[in-house]
Amino acid sequence: MKTLKFDVAVIGAGSAGMSAYRAAKARGKSVVLIEGGPYGTTCARVGCMPSKLLIAAAEAAHAISAAPGFGVHAGAVRIDGKAVMQRVKSERDRFVGFVVQGVEAIDAAERLRGYARFTSADSLLVGDDTQVNAERIVIATGSTPQIPQELRGLGKRLITSDDVFDWDDLPESVAVIGAGVIGLELGLALQRLGVRVALFARSGRLAQL
Repeated sequence: MKTLKFDVAVIGAGSAGMSAYRAAKARGKSVVLIEGGPYGTTCARVGCMPSKLLIAAAEAAHAISAAPGFGVHAGAVRIDGKAVMQRVKSERDRFVGFVVQGVEAIDAAERLRGYARFTSADSLLVGDDTQVNAERIVIATGSTPQIPQELRGLGKRLITSDDVFDWDDLPESVAVIGAGVIGLELGLALQRLGVRVALFARSGRLAQL
C-alpha cells in the first residue's frame, strides 16, 4: 500500500474540481487531483459546450424559416441531421481536447487515476493500492443521471441528456421528460431542427417558473 500526504485532496477533475485545485495551489497548499473517469469536464463533454453547438444549428434553421417575415426569402429549409451531429461532435471533441491538455499539464505527482472512497474523515483509498491523507478533502464528483425504474423497460429507446451528443443523426421524434432548463433547451433546439418533440413534466411549470 502506497501512502501519500497532501494539504488538500480534490476528488473529481471537472470544472469545480479544477477550480478547487487552482485555488488551493494559489494559496501555497500541496494538492492532489483524483479522477476515476475520463478527463474532460461535464461542460465540455455533455453540457454547455455541445448543447450550445446544437442550439447554434437550431437558431440557423429558425432564422431561415423566420426570414420571410423580414422580406427575405431563402427558399425551402433542408436540415442534414448527420451533418449537424457531425459538427456538434467534432467541435465537442476539440473542446474536450483543450480541457484534457489542461489537466495533463498538471504535475503527474499531483494527479491520481482511480476512484476514491473514504476510509476515515481525513483519508482516502484510491483504487486498491493508494492511501491519501489530507487535512482537507473537496468532493467535486459531479452528478449522474438517474433513470426511474418504471422507464427502464424502454431499453435503447431511453436515453439521458448526456447521450444526445453521441447521436450520428437526428431522430424523427423525441419525448422529453422534464421541463427544466436542460429539457427545454434540448427540446426547443431539436424542434427547430425538424424533430417532432413532445414535452412531459410533473406540473405546469416551465424551468421552475
